[in-house]
Amino acid sequence: MILPAWSAVPAAGAFVTTREYTLGLAGAGFSVHVVTSSKDPGVPYTDGGVQVWPLRSWRRAVRVARPELLVSHHGDRRAAQIVAQTPGVPHLLMVHGMSRNLNLGRPSLAWFPSRACRDHYPYRGRAVVLPPPVDPGRYRTEPGELVTLNGTTEAKGADVLAALAATMPDRRFLAVRTPWHDPVPLPPNVEIADRCEPQQVYARTRVLLMPSQTESWGRVGVEAACSGIPVLAAPLPGIREALGDAATYVPRGDVDAWVAELRRLDEPGAYAAAADRARSHTADLDYTADLAVFEETCRGLARPAPARRRARPAPAPTVPEARTAPQAATGGPPRTAQVVAWVHYGVPHRRAGSETMLHTMMRALHDAGVPVLVVCSDIPEAPAAWAVDGVPYAQLGAQTAEAFILSVRPRVVVTHHDYAPRAVRLAHSTGARSVLLVHNDFDLVAPGMTAGPDLCVYNTEWVIKSLAVRYAQVDQTPRLIVHPPVLPEEHRAKQVGTHVTLVNLNRHKGVETWRGAARLLPRLPFLGVTGAHGPQVPRPLYGNMRVIPQTSDMRRDVWARTRVLLVPSVYESYGMAAVEALASGIPVIAHPTPGLREALGDAGTFVDRDDPRGWAKAIRSLYDGPQRARASAAARDRSALVAEQSRAELAAWVDAVRGMVDG
Repeated sequence: MILPAWSAVPAAGAFVTTREYTLGLAGAGFSVHVVTSSKDPGVPYTDGGVQVWPLRSWRRAVRVARPELLVSHHGDRRAAQIVAQTPGVPHLLMVHGMSRNLNLGRPSLAWFPSRACRDHYPYRGRAVVLPPPVDPGRYRTEPGELVTLNGTTEAKGADVLAALAATMPDRRFLAVRTPWHDPVPLPPNVEIADRCEPQQVYARTRVLLMPSQTESWGRVGVEAACSGIPVLAAPLPGIREALGDAATYVPRGDVDAWVAELRRLDEPGAYAAAADRARSHTADLDYTADLAVFEETCRGLARPAPARRRARPAPAPTVPEARTAPQAATGGPPRTAQVVAWVHYGVPHRRAGSETMLHTMMRALHDAGVPVLVVCSDIPEAPAAWAVDGVPYAQLGAQTAEAFILSVRPRVVVTHHDYAPRAVRLAHSTGARSVLLVHNDFDLVAPGMTAGPDLCVYNTEWVIKSLAVRYAQVDQTPRLIVHPPVLPEEHRAKQVGTHVTLVNLNRHKGVETWRGAARLLPRLPFLGVTGAHGPQVPRPLYGNMRVIPQTSDMRRDVWARTRVLLVPSVYESYGMAAVEALASGIPVIAHPTPGLREALGDAGTFVDRDDPRGWAKAIRSLYDGPQRARASAAARDRSALVAEQSRAELAAWVDAVRGMVDG
């Protein structure tokens, strides 16, 4: 890592993010060295498992580390010179800001914190967009009483702060000093503080201001939101990407509007609502998972030095006896599978769309006579081995799983999500073919795609189109489309029920829209089903609402009780639950995501998730209104069409995998 500086209290968000990633790599077992490109006269030292070298010692650092990967910041000229003098080593360029220098050179991979930042550059090389990791525990505190700006320069909006403070002389403000830059003169009711632990700042902050001239993401806003601190921000694309509807957006130059918003937040109700939005927005932050994605990105780029490659033992590792013996005694997983899927979760212990789709596809192979096995590495609640519909499953920790799969030596390795890069590399090391299932258009799929799978299976047409404009691998890798298979006979209820139903009580899945409709329609019964992924928000419950736990028998427990299904998700790459409901003629009301439009076609009723009265109106019409009969008929017709599509696509899937097994 060639960084401008290394400090326990970094001077800017770019340094905070890079420090988090660097310490995360060290914690994951990487040997990490940092060269500070500033002219630091100090001596080498160790910090948090990271070896830190001053600039004058960079050649020695390279000799000692023998790097497999170089990481640097865009705009750091000394780092660029070191990279140029270290040929043959892959280079990851971190592009933290929207610089006037649009030339990113030719790195092996460019990292961007947001799509907005990526769109700023005319760069056409390999790239990944990963939001910076934020550990809520580091920032969460009880908010204070001040109105805070993180910065004292015009770039961060100190000129707006100066105007606000002059207009509101009775209000106390706080500005955190920007080092190395001349500050904007500020009125006496603005306290200026030096950089310190961020939790100390947020413990003094009631409202955070972000009137920046430019922001590539908006880390400080996300940090503040962890404590429920309302954020007032300029409507910049990067900030919008980071904060969504958790912030209130104010034109940068409209000082009167900033004053009005501050005074509005003086009202307890307005402040409480803004604080709730902030907390809700950060409820799903997964710091460990974000670090793991960057770790896999680096691992996929790293090129082992020749001596290390020669030192690798030739024989494949075997599974430790302590692990294999209990499994053998209980009828453990088969060791002759031709197709092995290595994933994080599996049915019936987790039943989200990805797990259900994978199971149906592996079952199709099993039914066609292909020996299969699904290895799950992140469900400790599961037994050592089990089977569903004849498909064998095994629960093995990641290290043991890798050794076990090597001992099985399958012809094909199937994977998705978190284990994709590792599974694809494992297949390469044994001469097996690899298949990557792509369930969404998130940039988190990039490490798996860039690892070089032999086949990509996409769940929709729209996901292919979305990814193709960002990743050349989409057109370079053989591909197949398998919409999440839904066979009507497996889901059709003999008769439908009386409830207005939501499956997965997560905010991103639309629990607030469902709850708002229940409040507007107190005479109709509402049913909520807890989900497999994401924080569940089952309360508050009104008198016409009931909640049931996740179930493995959706036909009996859900569809037989449902009259109208709601799918107000902010994002759905497809929407399996929606298509399952169609089999029983249940009308579906959905937020118009591209995936739900592709899944439901003309059978869906689409209403924006932020229009509660629109949802109430649609529910009334489809519950017992004049449109119900027509909507139910359209649902059954669409279900039959999807079933025909599923059978054809599963047959194509089986043929493709058989070809890989026999090839």
